[in-house]
Amino acid sequence: MDPQFFNDNGTTNNEAEDPNIMDLPPGYKFIPDDVDLIDYYLKHKLAGFLTNPPRINDVEVYKYPPQELEKYYKFKGEKEMYFFTRRSKKYEEGSRPNRDVKNYDGVHQGFWKATNKENPIMNNDIEVGFKRTLVYYEGKQDKPKQEKSNKSIKTNWIMQEFRIKDVTSSSATPPNMVS
Repeated sequence: MDPQFFNDNGTTNNEAEDPNIMDLPPGYKFIPDDVDLIDYYLKHKLAGFLTNPPRINDVEVYKYPPQELEKYYKFKGEKEMYFFTRRSKKYEEGSRPNRDVKNYDGVHQGFWKATNKENPIMNNDIEVGFKRTLVYYEGKQDKPKQEKSNKSIKTNWIMQEFRIKDVTSSSATPPNMVS
């Protein structure tokens, strides 16, 4: 098992209580809205600031099927998981994101497919970022202009991908927020 799935004490989030959460009042749930995710958490991450409680993990989300992510990162009593991840490119010179999921041996397991266009996230009539919905499919993605081969099976896993509005034309890819 990949060691990044474990906390410093060798346990998963499901096996141990988060010490930062224990100091919070009963009934606390981490339920940020879209503006909070971009304007606070993602901007703080890009600026190098830590947030407390640290409920958003740095994980290469597109390297693991959602069942593994849930097994190791879902907090007790919460319905959603939140991650920071860098979005890799499908082709070195292109801008298309690579959302293929492969296991440790490089064997293809599935892919995240965008279901719509990016929707703007507005804060007081100012566009601060974008949100896109993705659905997880098991198996290989059908190639465009080919007859459906039924190699992929749609699952009930849904992910929201957030990205900050580009403020510079930097070649470095900033981390995305996924929930």
